[in-house]
Amino acid sequence: MPAIRIEPFGPEMTAEASQVLARAYVTNPLHLAAFGPAKLAKNDAFFRKGLTVMKGPKLVALEGPRILGLIHWVRSPDCQLSGLEKLRLTPAMISGFGLRSALRVSTWLSAWSKHDPKESHSHLGPIGVEPSAQGRRIGQHLMELYCEELDRTEQAGYLETDRPQNVLFYRRFGFETTGEVSVLGVRNYFMWREARSVPPLTPAAGDHGG
Repeated sequence: MPAIRIEPFGPEMTAEASQVLARAYVTNPLHLAAFGPAKLAKNDAFFRKGLTVMKGPKLVALEGPRILGLIHWVRSPDCQLSGLEKLRLTPAMISGFGLRSALRVSTWLSAWSKHDPKESHSHLGPIGVEPSAQGRRIGQHLMELYCEELDRTEQAGYLETDRPQNVLFYRRFGFETTGEVSVLGVRNYFMWREARSVPPLTPAAGDHGG
């Protein structure tokens, strides 16, 4: 079995990555509420458009040429779309998954936006792993890379999740629940990881360079 490697996301990966995310999220409660059960095509359209407008780093986990996972984060305030950006997205959302689902997605994203912290932070999401590859610690590895970046830049981390079991997963990386709200009838959890200062390395004895 080829080793998993992490590489930067490229635009040519959009179609495959959106399908991976669609399969990873299709059973999430919020996605069920917005798109309905087993609506892979609508989830694919959602992520395909999302990947084109997401700012900030995107990394993919690859096994050979195959994408098995993706993670994205972005610093505030770029994590929030402007009014003009939202307006431009509306026709694409209606075309991609219909008026009813587009309205539900708008309600969902507006609720998240209202709870976005005012403090400077690095906003995580989405992070997803191909269902057939789950259990191989790919998600853990992607989260470790994200947290390493948080610590390197001394940034606080923030995320939303609609799965209670994910709350336990994110707590392992130092995130704590700061709030809960119902969105489209689904309980959502907001989580925060305090910024951490990384102490400078102390040169070992005799290792002072030349």
